[in-house]
Amino acid sequence: MTKEEMMYREERQLRAIVDCNLLTTDCVTTGTVARRLKMKASELYRKLKERKILYHSDGMWMLMPEYTDLGLLRYRYIPYYTMLGERKVRVYPVWTKGGVEFVKKEIEENNH
Repeated sequence: MTKEEMMYREERQLRAIVDCNLLTTDCVTTGTVARRLKMKASELYRKLKERKILYHSDGMWMLMPEYTDLGLLRYRYIPYYTMLGERKVRVYPVWTKGGVEFVKKEIEENNH
């Protein structure tokens, strides 16, 4: 692959990441949701895992199948470079407005 082809391929991949991230502009991170509930993100993840809403696989949090079509969660992509110059992409979940309401309701119901 020529240098020009590699640059074009990388440019296309970055454009795809930008396009996907545009779908998450109105979403919030799990840390933000957790702070609103006066807890840490790790604690919120643990509680959602205990309630079988989320599971952890290959370093990423994902919704259980029965929740995937409800529009609760989207994924944000952050490209970065390693110290050796290798390009990678970090993927993490972000909650939609409906997802935030769902999580708040789920946590509040189980705290009473």
